[in-house]
Amino acid sequence: MSILPNAHDFEINNGTFANVAGDVNYNFHAEWEEQDYDGLKTLYNNAVRGAFYNSEQRFPPPNCHPGTRTEVLGILRSWITDVADSTSIYWLYGAAGVGKSAVAPTISEEFAASHLAATFFFARADPSRNNPTSFVTTISHQLATSPSLGPLLKYPINLAIRENPNIVHAILEEQFQDLIMRPCIWLTETCRLTTERWKDLPRLIVIDGLDECVDIRSQERLLSIIRAAKTATPPLPIKFLICSRPEPRIRNAFSHHVFHRIMDCTDIGESFESGKDIANYLRDEFDRIRQEHGRSMAHLAADWPGNGIIQQLVQRACGQFIYATTVLKYIGDYDGFPVERLEIILKITVPDDFDSPYPDLDLLYMQILSVCTQQELLLDVMAHVLNHTGIFLDKHYEQTSSMIIEGLFCLPKGKVWALLSRVHSVLFIPENDHDNITGDILSTKARKHSMSVSYFTC
Repeated sequence: MSILPNAHDFEINNGTFANVAGDVNYNFHAEWEEQDYDGLKTLYNNAVRGAFYNSEQRFPPPNCHPGTRTEVLGILRSWITDVADSTSIYWLYGAAGVGKSAVAPTISEEFAASHLAATFFFARADPSRNNPTSFVTTISHQLATSPSLGPLLKYPINLAIRENPNIVHAILEEQFQDLIMRPCIWLTETCRLTTERWKDLPRLIVIDGLDECVDIRSQERLLSIIRAAKTATPPLPIKFLICSRPEPRIRNAFSHHVFHRIMDCTDIGESFESGKDIANYLRDEFDRIRQEHGRSMAHLAADWPGNGIIQQLVQRACGQFIYATTVLKYIGDYDGFPVERLEIILKITVPDDFDSPYPDLDLLYMQILSVCTQQELLLDVMAHVLNHTGIFLDKHYEQTSSMIIEGLFCLPKGKVWALLSRVHSVLFIPENDHDNITGDILSTKARKHSMSVSYFTC
């Protein structure tokens, strides 16, 4: 049987084809390999590499600690490998700090060589990833360059851009149709790539942090595009894993009756034994801290700090891995003595009238910042680091490298490193002067004579 029945508008001269049962291994028209792929170059220039699961920009990714989140990971593994395809969209949601964004990279890495087709990791603090402007081009670029999907999809994707170079700047709906939907359907209809053959190909797209889109309406819009693609005739043969907080607009979008028959969802929270996972995480990391600090902690017991303190910290975490992560970063910092820093953490108590959705986390941040010198200047710098976009007309000053910050605040060279020396547990501070300092887990509002700290992202 021909693998290109009913195909039209092109000629085949000395082409070679291989149609292998089982694993898909098509070698299409020989001329396809000889054509100019300038369209893919345009796609490359409009893709956001920081959204890839293995991007250096996101290193180290917040993967699940070994032995934690085993139940939810098992559920997702079963869904991804389900050949019956009972549902093709999975929404993993939960409150801030519970560890959703650790699940997404863990799954992406695990299935990178088999089921994964593309990823997009949104990030509120990154102007290139806090909106869906480059979502389609980034996903399409990954599909076209995939070792397994690339040989099949790069021709129709490249052709779409060559025929309409402005497609990469069109509205998202048109981009999705021309750069994702039609190339996949072209393989299904024109090249007769059957549903069963599609199942042998990587077709999982992981979308993490959808709630990180600063334009809230775009969250619903992107889900609407995906819904239309999955309910078209024929439907897009792709599976979507979407991780986010249960924000109202996202909940509203998923409440559409069409999603009910094509989607599964899970609330990642206490039902998945978060407390037990956090306890295991704390034990392993405290053991690492004790060993890394060597002689200064050689006199401590091997089970330091003991199960009682572990459980006390678990209770304070209230299911938030981000609390445990912040505690460990603060205690394990090489600038301090872990035993003393643990005592400081344990002495923090929440006042009865303290009004905050994350009281223990907020007080932890306040404790970390309270021991820093030149607090007003520190908060001004952190306010720029954590909320720099849109403040200045000159895009140059929206960068957050130490050199830019020192120039912006008229500081002597090296001052930024000294100023931020005590906040490594709450900021990502690179070794290179030219790389951007970024907010790791918090957001601040700098106010004269006062300090307000709130939880920012998970």
